[in-house]
Amino acid sequence: MIRIAADLGGADRPQQELIEGAVRAVRELDDLYLYVTGDAKALSPCVEGVERLELVDAPEVITNSEDPTEAFKNKKNSTLIRALELCKSDADIGGFVSCGPTGAIFVASMMLLGRIARVSPMLLVELKRADGTPICIVDCGANVDCRAEKLVDFARMGTAYMKAVGIADPVTALLSNGAEDKKGSEVVKKANALLRESGLNFSGNTEANGILEGSADVIVCDGFSGNVLLKSIEGSGKAVIAEWRRLAAEAGIKDSASEQIMQRLYQKYDHNTQGGAVLLGTRLPVIKGHGAATSETVCNIIKSACKLAANGLTDKIRQEFN
Repeated sequence: MIRIAADLGGADRPQQELIEGAVRAVRELDDLYLYVTGDAKALSPCVEGVERLELVDAPEVITNSEDPTEAFKNKKNSTLIRALELCKSDADIGGFVSCGPTGAIFVASMMLLGRIARVSPMLLVELKRADGTPICIVDCGANVDCRAEKLVDFARMGTAYMKAVGIADPVTALLSNGAEDKKGSEVVKKANALLRESGLNFSGNTEANGILEGSADVIVCDGFSGNVLLKSIEGSGKAVIAEWRRLAAEAGIKDSASEQIMQRLYQKYDHNTQGGAVLLGTRLPVIKGHGAATSETVCNIIKSACKLAANGLTDKIRQEFN
């Protein structure tokens, strides 16, 4: 049985809506036992009769408007802190998910879960190529300014993640403004040299326009560049889909086949259909869903956490640093 803790507080939508995704995940995964922290009075009717789901009462919520450090100190009965305290005290819990504020999740996870091998935790986002195979971007926002050595750590954690999702020997590439080793900032050029000596399957630099069609499985960058890259991909994809729909409407195209194609494309770039950002480097994998998450998002991030726990992601990260 795989045990996962889920925090339902701090998102845009009400907990009563989000818990529908938690119930769905439990019903679809026979080996999942789920702890859910939230307003027990409001949520109890939603989980009545649901097996393998334990509701933990947490009356407080941490919001985006609060300072993460102050919230960690002062809101011990919040959904976020109660869930992470549970993860800290129960060694059988294999992962944690939340759609709450990123800063608060980062601070609380660092304080309560601790780090692996003294690395700097970072955010990873998984994307899909045209053929459906996964790639990941590391870091996507946790570390804006990085030394070259830290980028090598990100590459190791990204490699461990891809092994956990089924890629036996992931190819790593370094984001730069040119494919040649001499291109990029001083940090990027030093990181390139370090990665070539790291023992990882490093293919060299990659430009942003070749990521979704390239052969690299792990795209390494600092949190600033990674966040800009990710949002550019999401924004461009959605803009193209919206324009396609507009032109189809102008042309009077209303056949179901075209609409199905557009729906498939939209789902590929819509954050609610993806697994969320993964915080790596802490003792447990932490998956952060978008603040505008729906019940579908909650279901998907719980399933992702279950898969990573089952495939031993944390142990794979330790192995990369050993």
